Parts: sequence; structure tokens; C-alpha cells
Amino acid sequence: MDIRETFLDRAAAIVGEENVVRVAGDAGYKDPYPLNPGRSKWPGIRPGSVEEVQNLVRLANDAGVALWTFSRGKNLGYGGPEPRDQTMVALDLGRMNRILEVDDKLCYAVVEPGVTFFDLFEYIQERGLKVWLSVPALGWGSVMGNMLDRGYGMTPYGDHVKSLCGMEVVLPDGDLVRTGMGAMEGTDLGPIFQGGFGPTLDGLFTQSNLGVVTKVGLWLMPWPDVYISGDVTAEREEDLPQLIDILTDLRRQDVIQNNALCGNVVRAATMRGSKADFYDGEGSIPDERLEEMRQEFGIGQWNARFAIYGDKGLAERRLEIIRERFAGLEGVEVKARLYEGAEGQAVAYEDITEIDRTQMAGVPTLKPLSTVGWAAENGGHIDAAPIIPARGHEVYEFYQEAKQLYREYGFDLYIGYHLYPRHMVHVTMIFFENDNEEMLARARELYGRLLDAARRRGYAPYRSHVDYMDRIAEGFDFNNHAARRLQEKLKDVLDPNGVISPGKQGVWPARLRAQRSAVQPELAPAQI
Repeated sequence: MDIRETFLDRAAAIVGEENVVRVAGDAGYKDPYPLNPGRSKWPGIRPGSVEEVQNLVRLANDAGVALWTFSRGKNLGYGGPEPRDQTMVALDLGRMNRILEVDDKLCYAVVEPGVTFFDLFEYIQERGLKVWLSVPALGWGSVMGNMLDRGYGMTPYGDHVKSLCGMEVVLPDGDLVRTGMGAMEGTDLGPIFQGGFGPTLDGLFTQSNLGVVTKVGLWLMPWPDVYISGDVTAEREEDLPQLIDILTDLRRQDVIQNNALCGNVVRAATMRGSKADFYDGEGSIPDERLEEMRQEFGIGQWNARFAIYGDKGLAERRLEIIRERFAGLEGVEVKARLYEGAEGQAVAYEDITEIDRTQMAGVPTLKPLSTVGWAAENGGHIDAAPIIPARGHEVYEFYQEAKQLYREYGFDLYIGYHLYPRHMVHVTMIFFENDNEEMLARARELYGRLLDAARRRGYAPYRSHVDYMDRIAEGFDFNNHAARRLQEKLKDVLDPNGVISPGKQGVWPARLRAQRSAVQPELAPAQI
């Protein structure tokens, strides 16, 4: 019998048979947008408590079964709930969905892995608590899972991992640890102070396979008196460097208070329909048609959105400064609207078609899910999101290279840049038709070329599709991959049996490293 089946039989005594997911019929876990062939459904278990997680981890050690851990499995574009390989069992934490605390005086929350952005938003709304969330593109995902994978939103608290404050972790031997101030008994400092006593441990468990996080503290944004939603449009493609430089400088000065977003015409079109609604030719939509679409939509070649929050007088002065910085630039326009704090969320909640404004007001939505149908009704996508310096000329150079690659492979270049004070996330998506093997082959080759182009310039994605974790990790090569060697040492000490998410972020346990090196020697990133 498959050792996984034996494990599942024993796990049923811990979580109940109804919380064991066996592959049969429609049951089982899978990536809804598989980029690579050979993927099939796989089994899992759904614990409902910390104690059950501890017992399952101990059982995995005893049975020699590896667990692939996720909170909700909604990290679409990166593999969803897919493991590194099909020998693993899913450890699905979605049933652990309690909101343990929300404090709207000190502005923090404590949540379990299964709590979604919708869950936390509705909890806050129902109780009239005076805090705002930061939300990512889709609200159905895990608050905790998004933080641990360094996801982001569009409020001043949009760099989600920086709002993480204290966690509870089941280690690979089943032991339980709390980090930071939470390591003390009888304290409520855990979600309040990000340090502790001694080395800070929280970072060890972000994008990590060193333990199973079962609880996190996170900081929330105080309810603002006013909220200003602003737009900057630029009519010419070549205005991108100046747009990036001004917006990121305003962010460094804290004039713009959130991580602004800058999108192109293709991004705007994906919010309005499918490609077939706008273009019926072969390959990428040509520039002349994109210009026509821009004018039809009444937008720019580049369309940035920013937000301002807080005291009305300060907010209005910030807006004046923004207008002053863009004044006199031909073809560039600044528009803005001021809302009272409550009104800002209410408007966003009622008009969820304005996706970016919704996110800037901390309101979760599923509206962006419709963009997956851009290439075909049975659509899928993969995200390519390298981190690059927030220098306008570098951004434009990489954009031009990406644009040429997309055209070479017949895809439309979707741009959704997220702008931070010193770096930016160069978000591009490759939309494809599921099960179209010819298109998928082109998408895979394009994705590989994008990774190569980024690495050649010293850039790399901040997170990865499960199928490309080894390849991206290979690019972090200073001093013969010293960072990965250190991660492997920690893995071998904390998880000698390799039962927690082996291969996550390219970190494998010793027993599997030997096997993999025997069949696949170290290769350059372009070859992996």
C-alpha cells in the first residue's frame, strides 16, 4: 500500500475521516492553472486545532511522509495548493479560522491561518471597530498566508510582512514555540512589540519550511478622518521613467502614503473584458490598437493610482504637493477625490468595479478574478514579479525588454507595477488557455526568458511558482550559495526527517538533496 494511504488512515484517528481528503472523483487538491504537464490531484488532511497539527507532524515523522503546508491554497498564479512533487500530503490549515482578537485602540489583530481577508473585514465591520485592513488583489486568501509569503496591498500597511508581530509555530518535531514577546507566559505584548529578547525569530518562518505557523499577530491601520483617492495618467509610453521617479520620490517623502500602483492599457483592458472583445488578430495586440483602446477607455498609456489618509488639512496639503510636482508635464493629468473615512470605505464597498480604489480603502473583493479569462474562457495565468530598483530609467529599460519578449511569444504584456519608496514590484502576468499545450509551451518558455532577463540585470522575483523555486533559488549565488547553505543547515537541524514542505523556496532536506543531485546536477538558472 502507498505509505500516504497508510498515513491518511492513521491521520483519520486525529482529525476525523471527514477531514481526510482522499483522491477520488472530484476530491483532491490541484493547481487550477497548471503551467507544466504531469500534475494530478493529491490527498490531504485538514486539522482543526494546534494540538491536531502537532499530532499530525509527529505522525508524519513516524510514517516518513512529507507534508506540504498551506493556509487556504489560494495563491493562484504561483501554484495554488500544489506541492513540489506528488509524493507529499497536503496539510490544509483552512479549518483553523478563528479571529482571536482585534484591538481598535492599539490597532492590531491575532488570527489563525484559515482567516480570510473577507472574514476579518466583516468581523471589523459588524463590530464597528475603527481600523482598516490592507488587502491584496483577491479577498478569499488567508491573511496569515499572504503575510508569510510577503504579499502586499495598497494602504500604508501594504507591505504586509512588515505588519507581522509575533507568531505561534509548530516545529517539525511537534514542539510549540511562540516568538517575540509572546515567548513569555501571561503577557499581551506578543502582537504589540516586534522584537523580543535575543535574536528575532519571526523571519525564520516567512516563506519557510522550518515549521507550521498556527497563529500570527498583525498591525492594522487606524481609521482615517479622510481618504483621498488619486489618479495620475500619462498619455505617452516614454513618460514612464519620469512618472516612476516622481511617484516613488513622493512615497519616500511620505507625501503619498500608500504603495501606488501603475498599470498599462492591457491591464485596464483585462478589467473590461476578454482579449477577443478588443482584438481578433494573431499574436500580441499591436501598439496602434492599444492607442485606440486607450482613447476609447479615456485613460493614459500609464495609469497610476495613489492614496492619502488621515487629518483633512494634512491630506489636502499632501494633494497640493502632488499636483505641484506633476504641474507642467505635457500629457500628464492628476485627478483626485476626497472622502470622509467612513464614506471612503462605503463607496469602495458598493462600487467594487473600481478595483484599485477598493483595495486602497481596505475593502476585499474578488473582482480581479475575472481577468483570468483574458486569453480564453478556460483561462489561467502565471505571475512574473521581479523586484527592481525604483529608478525610472531602469524600470523603462526592463519594461522594453519584457515587451519585446512578450511579442516574440505572442502574449499581451500586462503591467501592474507596485511602487515602494526604494524598490518596485515589476508585476507582469502571462495569461493562457488551460489545456492548450501549444500555448502553455510558449508561456513556459516566455516565463523562463523573463527570469533570465531579470537575473542578468541582478533582479529576482520576491516569491515563486512552486515549479520554479529551485531555479530562482539558484540565482542567489553569492559565495557559492552561502544563504541557501545556511538555510539547509537550519533545515537539517530543525527538520532532520524533512517532513515540512521539502523543497519550498529551493530548500531541501539532506535526504532529498542527495537524491536530487544524483539525477539533476547543479545547473545554471537558464538550464534548470
